[in-house]
Amino acid sequence: PPAGKAQRGLKEQYRLGSLLGRGGFGSVFAATRLSDGAPVAIKRVPRKRVRHWGELPDGTSVPLEIVLLDKVSTGFPGVVQLLEWVEFPKDIVMVLERP
Repeated sequence: PPAGKAQRGLKEQYRLGSLLGRGGFGSVFAATRLSDGAPVAIKRVPRKRVRHWGELPDGTSVPLEIVLLDKVSTGFPGVVQLLEWVEFPKDIVMVLERP
């Protein structure tokens, strides 16, 4: 999935919808990709809540959740795909497919 450091702003790409859920590590919102109307989920995780970090094949240090999703986001049926992720100073934002 493309890393988010050089991505266009999320607000230009997605329309945020309602809160789908909130847990100990972050919040998940329904959203719509503006380019094609596809439903997506946007997960926001505060950096201070990330307990485990790992490395992507290119050496980028990211939350372990992104490393694991990157490994399985190759089209396996039943696995939610990580579409992209974006780093912000205080948060990590993941854009996931929404079945």
